[in-house]
Amino acid sequence: MIYFCADDYGLCDVSSMRIKQCVDDGALNKVSVFPNFDPVDLNEISKNKKIRISLHLNLVEGKCLANAGEVDLLADENGNLKHAFGGLLKLNLFNRKKLEAQLYKEIKAQILFWKSILPENVPFCIDTHQHTSMIPAVFKTILKVLDEEKISLEHMRVPAEPLSPYIKSPSLYFTYSPINIIKQWLLNFLWLINKRRAKKHKIPTSYFLGILFSGEMDYKRVSKILDKYIKLSEKYGKDIEILFHPGYMNKNEADFKDKNVAFKEFYMSKNRKTEFDSVMRISERSVK
Repeated sequence: MIYFCADDYGLCDVSSMRIKQCVDDGALNKVSVFPNFDPVDLNEISKNKKIRISLHLNLVEGKCLANAGEVDLLADENGNLKHAFGGLLKLNLFNRKKLEAQLYKEIKAQILFWKSILPENVPFCIDTHQHTSMIPAVFKTILKVLDEEKISLEHMRVPAEPLSPYIKSPSLYFTYSPINIIKQWLLNFLWLINKRRAKKHKIPTSYFLGILFSGEMDYKRVSKILDKYIKLSEKYGKDIEILFHPGYMNKNEADFKDKNVAFKEFYMSKNRKTEFDSVMRISERSVK
């Protein structure tokens, strides 16, 4: 199975509207939803039985769901989450014990909130905004909360891309941005640290596509690499998840209001419109 996923549902009305447009058109079969921005009616999304819904656990922007005074390492006095991926990784290296204690409170609060709004008979899936689940302290804490709450997990995103499809595509070698190459190698390295724990807990995962092309998921490149992913999937009997950010908006459409949005330029990037167009075309052969 190939899952065409849109992240960041629930960020704001305009972004969610564009993602919903992709869903209604049949271009998406997975949506990842923020728990800590706008309220979202999951019943409305889950009416489409073909759609997989995932918790987009968010530790980097928006409001914390735990008591702000109890997670001061993660959020400011107003409850605004204050660290991007790099900041959390630094805390993982130099202040891990305190970080894990506060991550436990925030991750538990987000997971329990999600559980409370998830419609009956809808499977529990999870991923993380900015891929923070790959930070060992975050990965460990997510599994701890899931175990304690006895939550049966259908899928957890592991954003560590297999290298063979890219190695076998020399025509794409000079199309990768340096920052995405660094991201890919970092996430793959962190996965080596987390892999044993995931195997022990029997975490269901899939092949992931969306790091080397991050921000530039155009039709031509994704189509070229997807065939190699499909061969890998068929060989090892594993699903594929392809990440898009189709919730584009123009600057005059942005309705962030007083939200703690740290990545405004990213959300208003013209590349999001490219990703919107791409997923509409690419998914035609697989979703419908």
